[in-house]
Amino acid sequence: MAYGAASITKAIKGADFPCSKQDLINSYGDKEVEYTKGNPQKLRNILNELPSDSYNSPADLEHDVHEVMG
Repeated sequence: MAYGAASITKAIKGADFPCSKQDLINSYGDKEVEYTKGNPQKLRNILNELPSDSYNSPADLEHDVHEVMG
């Protein structure tokens, strides 16, 4: 099981970048990730908290996740 940003990267494996946050939510939002151990949540809940509306790469997405989730 992956945790932190790795859990999100694993959940969106195969995503085409660049893409919008809404594209990620539509395609992967129902996936469950465990950003912190023992606290599974829908990926859409994490993505909805992120400030950017689009991402050029998985690294851009991970950066926003780290900023918001800590």
